[in-house]
Amino acid sequence: MRNHARLVRHPEVETGIYGATLYGGKARLVRVEALLGRGLSRVQVVGMPDAVALEARERLPPALRRHGFSFPKGKVLFNLVPAQLPKSGLPLDLALAVAVLAAQRLLPPPRQPLLFLAELDLEGRLGPPARGTLLAAMAARGHLAGVVTAPEAAPEGALAPGVPVYGVGDLGGVAALLRDPAAAATAQPVTSQAAAAPPAERLDDVRGQDVARRAAIIAAAGRHALLLQGPPGTGKSLLARRLVNLLPPLPPERALELALIEAARGRVRALAERPPLRAPHTSISPQGMLGGGHPLRPGELSRAHGGVLFLDELPEFARPVLEGLRQPLEEKEVRLQRVLEQAVFPADVLLVAAMNLCPCGYTGHPKMPCACTLAQKQRYRARTSGPLLDRFDLFVEVGPVEPWRLQGPPTPPSDEEARAWLERAAALQRRRGARGRPPLASQASLQDLRAEGMAPQADALLQSAAERFGFSGRGCVRCLRVARTIADLLGCERVGGEHVREAITYRARVPGLAPSQAAPAAITTD
Repeated sequence: MRNHARLVRHPEVETGIYGATLYGGKARLVRVEALLGRGLSRVQVVGMPDAVALEARERLPPALRRHGFSFPKGKVLFNLVPAQLPKSGLPLDLALAVAVLAAQRLLPPPRQPLLFLAELDLEGRLGPPARGTLLAAMAARGHLAGVVTAPEAAPEGALAPGVPVYGVGDLGGVAALLRDPAAAATAQPVTSQAAAAPPAERLDDVRGQDVARRAAIIAAAGRHALLLQGPPGTGKSLLARRLVNLLPPLPPERALELALIEAARGRVRALAERPPLRAPHTSISPQGMLGGGHPLRPGELSRAHGGVLFLDELPEFARPVLEGLRQPLEEKEVRLQRVLEQAVFPADVLLVAAMNLCPCGYTGHPKMPCACTLAQKQRYRARTSGPLLDRFDLFVEVGPVEPWRLQGPPTPPSDEEARAWLERAAALQRRRGARGRPPLASQASLQDLRAEGMAPQADALLQSAAERFGFSGRGCVRCLRVARTIADLLGCERVGGEHVREAITYRARVPGLAPSQAAPAAITTD
C-alpha cells in the first residue's frame, strides 16, 4: 500500500507571516502558509507565484544553512493567500523563509502579524526590493504590527506614517528579532526626512518677454494650462522650467501621494518638498506618458502630479500620446485597464507646452525669414488637434528679445514681487475654500464663478468676444476662469471688465488681438 505524505498544519503561522505583491498600482498583503509532510523531497509554491517567487525554492536551503538552520526534508508546501491574486513585483523570499522556520518550530512565530519584505541571497543576507517598499508599508498600515526589511529599504518604508519598520541585515538578525521582540529598538531605522531641494531657478533669469512672464504668474496662481508659441531661442523653455518654482511647497499629503507614485517605479529616498517638473522627450510612447507595463506602473503624467508637465516642441510628440492626455487632464487622474488588472493613478498637473509656428520655426521672426510653404505650415499645425488645444487656458506668442535687455537689469516683476502677488491670490482662494467653493479658478464650474460675482460689463464683454472669435463653450468657461485668477492677483473679490478683457487676449489666436498687443491691468503689491 502506498504511503501518503502526512501534512502538519501550524495554525499560528497563518496569522503572523505576511508578504506583499504589486497589483493595480498598489501593494496587496499576502499571507504566507507553510505545510510540512513526509515523502519525497519536494518544494511547491501555490497561489499564482511569478518566476521570481518560484526561484526562491533554490535560494532558501543554502541561505538557511548559512545561519545554522536546516531546510526540512520531505514535502514542503507554501501557500500564498489570496490564491487568485497574481504574485509579482515584490520579493517573497524572507516571508517564505520565516514561514518554513516557524513550521519547523526553529523560530517562534511573530507574536503580532508582521510583513516580511526582502530578497535573500545564498549567504542569507537581506536585499532591498527593487521598488514598492513604501507601497507595501502603506498596505500594512492599520493591519499589521510592522515591516521587517533590508536596512537599505527601511528608510523608504519609514515614510509611511504610523508603521514601525525594522531594518535587519540577515536571517540571523531576523531570528534575533523574533526570539526577542525587545531587539526591535536596535533595528528601528532612521525616521523619514524630506529630500534636499536643488537650488531654485529664478524668474529673474528670463529677460524681456513681459507678457509671457505675466502669463506664467497667472498660470501658477490658478493652475491654468499655458502654451508658449514662437521662434526658437526666445526663452520659451527657459520660462517654462522656471514656472514650477512659482508654485507653493507641496503639502505633506500631496508629497506622500507623489512618493507612492514613484514607489511603483523604483526606490524612494525621501519625501519631496517642492513640486516636480517632468519634461519627457518627444519620442516618448503612450505607455511612457500614461503608464502601463506589468505590474502596472505610472507614466510621466502621473509623475508630474502636483507639479508641472512640460511638453517642449508639442507638435513633435506622437498623435496617440497627445490625444491620450485629453481625458486625464480633465479628470485629474489616469485610468489604466488591462486584461488582468486595472489601476487609477492621480494626475493633477499644470500643463505647460512650447511650440514653433512652423517646421523651420521662424514664422513671425522679424529678421530670420521663414522657408516653409503654406502646405508645410498647415501640416505642422495639424499635428496638434483642436480639442487638445482647446484645453489650454493661456496662449502666448513670444518673439526675439533685444540684446540690450539681456545685458540689462532683471525684467520686472522680480521673484519677490511675483510671490507677493501669488500670496495675495492664495489668500482670496483660501477664503473661497472656506465658503465651500473650489479655491482654484481652474477647478471652478460656471456656477461657482458667477456666484463669486461679475460686473455687468464683464459678462457683456465675454459674450461679445465669444461671438467675434468663435469661442467654444469650454473656451468661454476657461476664459472666465483666467479672468477670475487675474482678479485674485489684483486682490479683487469680483470679476470686472478689465479682467475679462485681459483674459480674452490670452485666448484669442487671431491677427489683431495677439497677446503681445494686450494692455494688461497693472498689478501692485499695495
